[in-house]
Amino acid sequence: MESLLNDPVKIYDQIWSFLEEGVKDRNSPFHTPTLITLENNDIPSARTLVLRGVDRKTETLRFHTDKRSKKIEQINSHPNSVIHIYSQHEKLQLRFKSNLTLHKNGLLVDNAWEKSYGMSKICYQVGEKPGSVIKSQDNYEYIPEENHDGKDNFIVILAKIIETEWLYLSCEGHRRAKFTHSKDNELEVAWLVP
Repeated sequence: MESLLNDPVKIYDQIWSFLEEGVKDRNSPFHTPTLITLENNDIPSARTLVLRGVDRKTETLRFHTDKRSKKIEQINSHPNSVIHIYSQHEKLQLRFKSNLTLHKNGLLVDNAWEKSYGMSKICYQVGEKPGSVIKSQDNYEYIPEENHDGKDNFIVILAKIIETEWLYLSCEGHRRAKFTHSKDNELEVAWLVP
């Protein structure tokens, strides 16, 4: 373990391995990161999303959401975000500065929709937009016939990672590093005070 903690290349590889595993393992803390965006009044807004895909080559994470949600307006206004993950088991905190793009149609969206589970698709069939005030906890309805079984409300968020901050917590001494890519796409590493 000590050799891993001293080798930035191994650390960076492990980060991406954890993310890839998070797509598949529903019990992994890497499966449900927190996405932080800015509201129009510059107040941070955080929510948990399911990590649906990882592209290590392009350093991109993929999420799905309802295109009517408030986060879409926030992303349109402020596409830069922070994605946060904490794993108690791994004693690890990850922060990803990222640039978000929204994808409403095309092959990427079609493939993501087709691979989504049935219960996930049902969530997009609700008539009112997420966060709408309702009279009681179950006072909403599903209208699949009006929104193509929910697909009309489905959108893909791609998060292009700009900077990764890794913090390993240990009673023997914490370790912290920042990973960025130069314009030549070279990985630059800076060790930080934990």
